[in-house]
Amino acid sequence: MGTKQEDKKVRLLRKIDDILGSSYNIHKVIRRIYKEISRVMDTSNFYIAIHNPAEKMISFEIYMINGVEQHVASRQLSKGLTEYVIKSKKPLRINSNVKQFCKKIGVKPVGRNAKSWLGVPMIYKNNVEGVITIQNYKKAGTYSIEDERFLVGIAARAAVVVANTRLIEEEVRRAKELELMNQIAHRLTRSLSVSDICESVSRTITQKFTNMNVAIFLLENGTLILKKLSKGFSDDVPRNLVMHIGEGIVGSVAGTGQKIVVNDVTKEKRYISFGQSSTCSEATIPLKVSQRTIGVLDIECNELNAFNANTVRILELIADRLSVAMHNARLYEEATGHAKELAVSFTIAKSLISALALDEVLNKILEVIRTTFGFTNVAILLIDKEKNELYIRAAHGYSRNIMKRVRLKVGEHGVCGHVAGSGELYYAPDISKIPFYVKGKGSIRSEAAIPLKIRDEVIGVLDIESDTLDAFTARDLRLFSVFASQAAVAIENARLYDETKALSLTDALTRIANRRHFDLMLETEIRKARGYSRPLTLAMIDLDNFKSFNDRFGHMAGDKMLLHIANSLKRNTRDTDFVARYGGEEFAIIFPETNNEIAMRVSQRVRSAIERDMLLIRGIGRKKLTVSIGLATYPLHAEGADTLLKGADTALYRAKQKGKNRVETIE
Repeated sequence: MGTKQEDKKVRLLRKIDDILGSSYNIHKVIRRIYKEISRVMDTSNFYIAIHNPAEKMISFEIYMINGVEQHVASRQLSKGLTEYVIKSKKPLRINSNVKQFCKKIGVKPVGRNAKSWLGVPMIYKNNVEGVITIQNYKKAGTYSIEDERFLVGIAARAAVVVANTRLIEEEVRRAKELELMNQIAHRLTRSLSVSDICESVSRTITQKFTNMNVAIFLLENGTLILKKLSKGFSDDVPRNLVMHIGEGIVGSVAGTGQKIVVNDVTKEKRYISFGQSSTCSEATIPLKVSQRTIGVLDIECNELNAFNANTVRILELIADRLSVAMHNARLYEEATGHAKELAVSFTIAKSLISALALDEVLNKILEVIRTTFGFTNVAILLIDKEKNELYIRAAHGYSRNIMKRVRLKVGEHGVCGHVAGSGELYYAPDISKIPFYVKGKGSIRSEAAIPLKIRDEVIGVLDIESDTLDAFTARDLRLFSVFASQAAVAIENARLYDETKALSLTDALTRIANRRHFDLMLETEIRKARGYSRPLTLAMIDLDNFKSFNDRFGHMAGDKMLLHIANSLKRNTRDTDFVARYGGEEFAIIFPETNNEIAMRVSQRVRSAIERDMLLIRGIGRKKLTVSIGLATYPLHAEGADTLLKGADTALYRAKQKGKNRVETIE
């Protein structure tokens, strides 16, 4: 009987291998694992906890009590049995007197006291990804060493999926976050109305975090005035709420200029509900311009522990952009007697919206200063963080030699170095009287330097020089300060835009995976193939005669051809295959858990389908397309990703040499 049970477990482990290799969706995979384990073990009391070391949290992907799934909130690491397994990195099996055992090792059990308890760590590359646990509340002596070994085998396999999923989710999360920041930047530049800006930010946050409520306060005459309250707040909360500096969490943040994150408001003495009884956690972030607090962004949630480090970071980035937008809006609304100044500020903001690439943004800034203020000696210096030096990133009115050689130590050299160190505007009406002035252009007589800041961090300096003594008025300096705030955000947006492009995982033309996504997936699939001792085949695909097609019919027809091929590849491959545009007219297919023979059959089917499915070009007619395909298989032909790519390329070259429109494999 025991042998039959062991055989069943061995077969189950093989089946779980197949389950783990089928998806990167942790939620889906873990439920299938639970279902399979239930066939050979009593899992009526069972959970899988995922460990997040960065946040010092554990979350429960599945939690069963008496066979009924429970919702259990994530929690901070404590002194429970699960945390003990995470810390020790070893299985823990307790078959009697669990309470006494816990007392002996200094553990405080969380939840009900079990009679028998078995927990095993999910370890990948010596990191604990989580814990699989079964327990029995009624019977002691439930679990054997065989049960422990069985769960250890499952945990080792599941850890690989958790680790790989985290890697992919982090890449996707970063790309989405950068995209969100760009969207917010565009939305906030559409209006100079405080109410419109508040509505836009509130809508953005509640769309991104559906379980959160938003309140926005502005400082006016030393008090905090509520400007926006999202729909999630109770009707009991006054819509005309006024708070004093130091009052509650919001008032404390306004007073100190420092954010406050509370993951359980019942433990925070400064929390005031104002009738919002459902709030469990709160994050409050100051809105600041040039180190001066102008308001508060308050986010409340009906769940405990709602604000992890990543969520807070996103909210801080939103607060940065909201601060500048609010500052500009208040200038517009309050300074009605300075219409010309506001018009200039608005013109500058509009000018910067049209450019997203960093070089475009910097050139736009220089152009606006020249055309709006009439100053021709203008430079934007950015900080080289590694060397702690300022260097000229863009300039007008200076020789190439000056631009190349100028490097200013932050806090030490020149007016710009002084400003980068102090973080404050500096005006030198007569540079001959400035002991730390560094000579650049010989004709300069006066200089104004304004720090470029993002979240109180100086990222560079806007420097304007004149051949005239005392050339700048108070109005000029005031406008330069406003402009510097806008320019800093524009530079940051441009940097985010460049990063977004670099982190994008989708090819813009074909809407399939791009080269970056392909490289990530190939490394991941190679690790899986090596870990599970499974084959992996790579196909490199090149369009035949693409250059002559482009030359004859034009680039628009060439783009249509690329899109046609991409769609054909997706239609004629399997759900488990990964299709990507490798670059130019080259495509690639990753065939997971597929040997060379099967990949050859699928590739021949793809090649035949492309040849059969002709491309219709308006005004020209139908054109026959063909592709050449090269295959290489791990571990038959290669030991890793680089050699696999090289092998597939060699096979592709052979297909081209043999007349094109064919599939070849490396020998």
